[in-house]
Amino acid sequence: MMIEIQKLKNWKAPRDWVEIQTIDAHTGGEPLRIIISGFPNLKGETLLEKRASAKNDFDQIRKALMWEPRGHADMYGAIIVPPDTPSADFGVIFIHNEGYSTGCGHAVIALTKTFVETGLIKKTEPVTEMSMDVPSGFIRSFAEVNNGKITSIGFHNVPSFVQQMDSIIYVPGLGNIRYDLAFGGAYYAFVDIAQFDLDCTQEYHDKLIELGMLIKQTIVKAIIMDHPT
Repeated sequence: MMIEIQKLKNWKAPRDWVEIQTIDAHTGGEPLRIIISGFPNLKGETLLEKRASAKNDFDQIRKALMWEPRGHADMYGAIIVPPDTPSADFGVIFIHNEGYSTGCGHAVIALTKTFVETGLIKKTEPVTEMSMDVPSGFIRSFAEVNNGKITSIGFHNVPSFVQQMDSIIYVPGLGNIRYDLAFGGAYYAFVDIAQFDLDCTQEYHDKLIELGMLIKQTIVKAIIMDHPT
């Protein structure tokens, strides 16, 4: 018996299903799924209040968009919301496989590229500027344009600072590890690979991720992130 493929072509989703439209982009391979319609209205007046609403009221949608089968372990996303500051073009809530982040450089670059190329922000030469409110603050990005083509993108990040330099922490299974702790939209721990019998090469890809996550989890549990505001 032949399968009637036409029935598949004519299939329509039930009306009570939630339909969310996205544009997928990437920055050097780092993914960004931009949600352009279908996400429920978020409660609150400020970006942080809307972020809390997304987390508390609609986290199942984040999981549906970021987790398999639609997403994967490294998926990243952006929910576009109204800005907090008058000079910002829009606001962004960053989401990913594990939750909600305060800042993301590759997402800012992908948003700039996408919004300019789709005409949401008018492309002007030699530089097209745009600005956005993110959970960690205000960001201004710049797309360099030559003969109608974007050649590079950069941005001015939120105020950054170093919290700890050359600190030592005991990591189970690794011993005492030296690290620096800094903020640049999110908190980052910097660890010199020379402390381990490893290299930053493909051969040690999985091991580097394993050790990195172990160090991160240890620091998160032990250190208070001391942001001044």
